[in-house]
Amino acid sequence: MIRYVDTNILVRLMTNDIPDLAQNAINQINKSRPGELIIIDAVLAELFFILEENKRYQLPREKIAVIFEGILSIPQFKLSDTAKAAYSLFVNNKKLDFTDCIIAVSGNNKLNNVMTFDKDLLKLLS
Repeated sequence: MIRYVDTNILVRLMTNDIPDLAQNAINQINKSRPGELIIIDAVLAELFFILEENKRYQLPREKIAVIFEGILSIPQFKLSDTAKAAYSLFVNNKKLDFTDCIIAVSGNNKLNNVMTFDKDLLKLLS
């Protein structure tokens, strides 16, 4: 059965800040089949924002990247090709947040396809 994963599940998995909920998430994942748990791009944008900007976490992007690699390796999770490409861009462009990376990939990394005032995003696209 296809199910859509909410951000709070991923936060629990990546931070283990509430161990009981993290374990519950792990149990639910283990009961699922490969590709059955869909993580939409909006959830990933929210996840990266929470982990970087929320005062409770404020994780360095390098740590987020390492932990997120673990998420990518879970066969039950299915992410869009856009999200995977945006993650690669995020890892290689320290000045862009994950949402900017989704925008860039969605616009095929072309300046003509993206409207922004973000100077770092404009540099990437030019």
